[in-house]
Amino acid sequence: MDLDLSGKHALVCGASQGIGRAAAIELAQLGADVTLLARSTGALAAALGTLPRVRAAQTFASVAADMNEHATLRASVEELVATRPVQILVNNSGGPSSGPAHSAALEAVS
Repeated sequence: MDLDLSGKHALVCGASQGIGRAAAIELAQLGADVTLLARSTGALAAALGTLPRVRAAQTFASVAADMNEHATLRASVEELVATRPVQILVNNSGGPSSGPAHSAALEAVS
């Protein structure tokens, strides 16, 4: 199976640690250009340093934004996609505490 993602741009949310960071590393290993999105600029800088470059023209970037600040998040993502269209989205964030989704309080998932 051909998993070459060269020339594709991935936006990975919650990318400074955990599943998001692991997904970003895997996408980079497959040749994708990767933009990391998370709250902490320091954690984003550290995560950028872990991305493997497999081709010379491969690019990595980051966007600092809080998923709970919807207007700011939307503006940041709209600015990003206006200059670099996104073909791959990893929509990952901390989310609510574990448990059944149907019993989660609305406040816990916003």
